[in-house]
Amino acid sequence: MAEGTSYRRGSGFGALLLIAIGALFLYANLTPEFSAWPFVARYWPVLIIFWGLSKLTDYLVLRGTPQAAAAARITGGDIVGLVFLILCGTAFSAAVERGGYRHIITIGDEELGCLFGNEYEFTDELTQELSPASTLTVANLRGDLTVETESGDQLRLLARKTVCAASQEEAQRMAARFVPVLEEDEDGYDFHWDAPSGATGLTNLRLEVQAPKDINLQLKGRRGDVRLGDVQGNVAVQWERGDASLDKITGDVRVEIRRGSVQVADVTGSVEVKGRGGEVLIRDVSGPASIEGEFYGPLQFANVTGAARFTSRRTNFTAAGIDGEMTVDSGVFTLRGVPGDMTLLTRDKEIEVEEVAGKIRIENRNGRVQIRAPQPLRGPIEVQNERGGIELALPTGSSFQINATARKGEIENEFEGLTREEGSGGTETLTGSTGNGRTSIRLTTSYGTISVRRTG
Repeated sequence: MAEGTSYRRGSGFGALLLIAIGALFLYANLTPEFSAWPFVARYWPVLIIFWGLSKLTDYLVLRGTPQAAAAARITGGDIVGLVFLILCGTAFSAAVERGGYRHIITIGDEELGCLFGNEYEFTDELTQELSPASTLTVANLRGDLTVETESGDQLRLLARKTVCAASQEEAQRMAARFVPVLEEDEDGYDFHWDAPSGATGLTNLRLEVQAPKDINLQLKGRRGDVRLGDVQGNVAVQWERGDASLDKITGDVRVEIRRGSVQVADVTGSVEVKGRGGEVLIRDVSGPASIEGEFYGPLQFANVTGAARFTSRRTNFTAAGIDGEMTVDSGVFTLRGVPGDMTLLTRDKEIEVEEVAGKIRIENRNGRVQIRAPQPLRGPIEVQNERGGIELALPTGSSFQINATARKGEIENEFEGLTREEGSGGTETLTGSTGNGRTSIRLTTSYGTISVRRTG
């Protein structure tokens, strides 16, 4: 009898749950202004309350019988189900609160598209005369942002709104709630979207901007790609997720990104990239350039006249400038063409350096270090490596003074006049000088081979 009572009660609870869910979404379909997903995201913990009430009801019905304790007991399966419900519920609530877009399926950060209904597109256009050399701030909720420039003081902004809805009439009502606003303040001009709190249904906002060439830009966005070029002012980009492409900028460039790739080219001023993401390419920069953050690459500097810098948790690189290029890709650091000094402090990298005119300082672990100097040295070299070899290739007839130590390793030398000695504990050293001996070379490694070779 106890088993039959438990079975009937569990079946009744499940049936009531199905009825409630069906009624909720039926009401959502009959009432277009009502969205079921935000309702579910807010009130899903009620399921836990009803589950607890069902356990309590079973206990009260069976109180005084041997089955009462078993009815109120929380089993391992109950705990697993509860944890799963909490994880799914909190993740769904965060997704709806972050995006709030009706009918959209999102797994992680990837949007799959409309769950119900169709997508409709509507266009708004704004035009206004701007003051010369003013600042334009553009904050986009979601979607690509493209900026093109032209002569004159005219600003033209084209906003394309994509709405997911069951009908065109419903889509028009949803789109009308998102109003593009351009306001003038003491800092310049500010563009943003005016929408009621909790407004849903919008899946994409693509902005196409035509602005004066001498404009200063401050661009902000949550999701989408940003592209702009031929700007004579300063550019600042704050982007959460998407790719940024900037070209032909006369002023300074600053990019902060949380997830995405960055390409910056042909900049007269300085370039600064911060955050985390994928590929970063910076080339043809007249001023200094820097990359700071955790980018998994590939990373590249090319033709940077000013100082170049790359900083992350594992790497600290600085150079007086880069005539050629610096690339970090798949654990390999390559550098070719530095007109002055360079410093690289890193680990777990295979390092290849060539054509550095000034001082070279390298610290590394778990990777080989290779330095090639096609021309006679003009600056000192200092390399400290652990669990990796060092290869130094110098022109025949080079003048230098060397002090090299390989612990638990070997030393190979092709220059005359240098002394190689074997010490205790498997340590080898190479000392001496060639020519005038004015340039200092200090090489230290452990569990690796030091090779000092001659180039033709």
